[in-house]
Amino acid sequence: MGRSETVRRYYELVDAADYETMFGIFCDDLIYERAGTAPLKGIKDFRRFYLAERKISSGRHSLDVIVESGDWVAARGVFTGELRNGQHVTTRWADFHHFRGDKIWRRYTYFADEVM
Repeated sequence: MGRSETVRRYYELVDAADYETMFGIFCDDLIYERAGTAPLKGIKDFRRFYLAERKISSGRHSLDVIVESGDWVAARGVFTGELRNGQHVTTRWADFHHFRGDKIWRRYTYFADEVM
């Protein structure tokens, strides 16, 4: 599977709440930087975020654009779903995935809207 396909697969897995499979596409020493929060460092922090801290309860990522260049894959789209507090949200986002080999090593997320 190529890097762009891995990124597409990430969104499919997270939307399906198949987190255990999703964790396998990231390096154990990953760093995830998300707008407005402290970086998550390592798979243990990443797992905790997705399993216990993430504000989203369910939803779908719609991809507008995926661009691959070397070890980087950028993706942009819209998320529509429900937060854990029951609020319905729609927000635009952009992610930058930096690969090491066939796994995502660094990830950066930016939101165009202030709901997340």
